[in-house]
Amino acid sequence: MTSRREFLRAGLATSALLPVGARASFAGVEGPASRVSLYKVLYDTRFGATVAFARRAAARGLRVHAMTGDMTSFWYHDLYHRWQQAPVAIAGLTGHGALFCLERLAWEQRMRVVYRGEHAAVGGCIAHRFEGPAQLAAAAAEAAASVHWAAALADIVADCPRGRAQSGTAQSLTARVDAAATAEPLFSWVIAPVPRA
Repeated sequence: MTSRREFLRAGLATSALLPVGARASFAGVEGPASRVSLYKVLYDTRFGATVAFARRAAARGLRVHAMTGDMTSFWYHDLYHRWQQAPVAIAGLTGHGALFCLERLAWEQRMRVVYRGEHAAVGGCIAHRFEGPAQLAAAAAEAAASVHWAAALADIVADCPRGRAQSGTAQSLTARVDAAATAEPLFSWVIAPVPRA
């Protein structure tokens, strides 16, 4: 896992290099057929950032599911049964534990984490690192520069492109934020079926 110092150093270096209009270029993904269809969006009620993320996801018409640090109930009472019918994509903004467990469980369904963002408080800022489809990662880095980064990331996961795309990484910083909103590192993510080559 990346240290906070590495996050800050890389974020500062990269923020000046982010392409202007990255979000506009990503807007070229048209229509729901070109995006991953999300079954549910998971969030952790312990953090203000994840609650803002869930509110924006719900406003976009996505089905959200609340948890408090532990995804076990979601797995046993919902997702396990849904994945027995067919693999469906899920997304979220959670702590590392929930993402780790869901990622491992997804492997059995031939699903993978196709987008991942790491968000950690560093000296009054939130440092972000994104991996996934190149245009999506760039759009996420641009969106995360806003003080409303968590809500903006709900739009990012909702727009995750379907199918294979060139992968990339991007980093950014959100300045002047309340560190209590992310008392521990958070992760935005999309787990989706992987198309066969």
